Amino acid sequence: MDDSSLIAPVLVAFREHASRTAVIDRSGRTATYGELDRRSLEFAGLFAANGVRAGDRVGVPMAKSIDTIAAFIGAMRLGAGFVPVDHSAPSVRNEHIFDDCSVALRCDESCQPDGSSDPDAVTVGPDDLAYILYTSGSTGMPKGVPLTHRNAASFVSWCVRTLRPEADDVFSSHASFHFDLSVLDLWVPLWTGGTIALVPEDVGQDPRRLPGFIAERGITNWYSVPSILGLMVEFGALDQHDLGRLRTVCFAGEVFPLPPLRRLREALPDVRLLNLYGPTETNVCTWYEVPERIESGRTDPMPIGSACDHCTVGLFDDANRPVVARGEVARILARGAPVMDGYWGRDPEETPSLVMIDGERWYDTGDLGAWDDAGMILFRGRRDRMVKRHGYRIELGEIEAGLDRHADIQEAAVWATEQAGRVVIHAAVVPQGDAELGVIQLKLHCASALPAWMSPDRFQVLPVLPRTSTGKIDYVGLKAL
Repeated sequence: MDDSSLIAPVLVAFREHASRTAVIDRSGRTATYGELDRRSLEFAGLFAANGVRAGDRVGVPMAKSIDTIAAFIGAMRLGAGFVPVDHSAPSVRNEHIFDDCSVALRCDESCQPDGSSDPDAVTVGPDDLAYILYTSGSTGMPKGVPLTHRNAASFVSWCVRTLRPEADDVFSSHASFHFDLSVLDLWVPLWTGGTIALVPEDVGQDPRRLPGFIAERGITNWYSVPSILGLMVEFGALDQHDLGRLRTVCFAGEVFPLPPLRRLREALPDVRLLNLYGPTETNVCTWYEVPERIESGRTDPMPIGSACDHCTVGLFDDANRPVVARGEVARILARGAPVMDGYWGRDPEETPSLVMIDGERWYDTGDLGAWDDAGMILFRGRRDRMVKRHGYRIELGEIEAGLDRHADIQEAAVWATEQAGRVVIHAAVVPQGDAELGVIQLKLHCASALPAWMSPDRFQVLPVLPRTSTGKIDYVGLKAL
């Protein structure tokens, strides 16, 4: 398997699996590998006729479809990179993204190639751009994470070795294409002759319908953020659906609270559950396989595990010295083939998150971790979610974990504001089923589960937590409530 090119194994799959189903779109329409090959060539011809050349960027503000995937491949066949954005986002945000990376062409639903142009073959190198994913920036404007063919292929190759996909596998495509979870969804099956099942947006947001979709499409590999899986366990009636083809469930993007993870483990006893960790800038860099039985006395979330074999991950103190002591909280850094070289248009030497240690460039994830007794990394929150109150440094994620231990809480979100010079900690909780939660009950629980100085000042009980377009908790939206 070529781990230096994202596109080369796809072209091999086009030749070897022409009659197999490559994509099932949201309506159930299918495209074979042969059809996807021809359609991607048509997009490549359209792009070339409009001046796109090797090294250029093609902006793709399209909803999920067979054509969207063909456009991605078409751009790469020319040696160009693609830039997917949220088609439902405000146009001003997408305009900023496309201007920031100077796209040569914007391909929306009006791009309909007719096959009249036949593009010349282009040799793609491992250091050529494959795609740019834009993430939220600390300045309020999105910043581009450019990933080369080597970066992306290194990760996909690891996925193939770890997931051991088969040609008749069907991979869910739940994440939006501008979200980094989609890299696994798309390219692992395209490398191995499997099938991509695009999840309709209305189904993807309804945990009651998702199990039926998994059964109907014969999904074998599911990948989403933990909150979606937690809601599926709570409201999806998993035992009423035939999920016999499901072999692997991957989750990433946020902490999976232990209570719903226990219920998922019990509901899917024969399915591999993989906790994948890594920001967009590194692809997935650590992983942990949830055991067949989660010990009854455990209260902390599962580890994020150990480094994937295609990169190196370590814990470092603020002086960039390795931390090896068990339990000591330190910064999580990663280096190696899947890690970006720098943000788009920014000098790596002036990027604080890129750190030189003993002549090697590491990416500082901004996350905190600690080694457990088995040599696995435990996630200990983000540096930017740490506040200081009453002289104590408080990680807001630790308060969330404490609230998640309440039997009647489905999930919780915690944030902090500053009012009259003091830090105020807020908590929003979603009850399990028809459970009733009152402020007094929540305060009593916090008194038993957390130190007094960590207890939230204010509580809200909500039917659901607001979500971003990538399915993560929308803390900005919560602050506006």
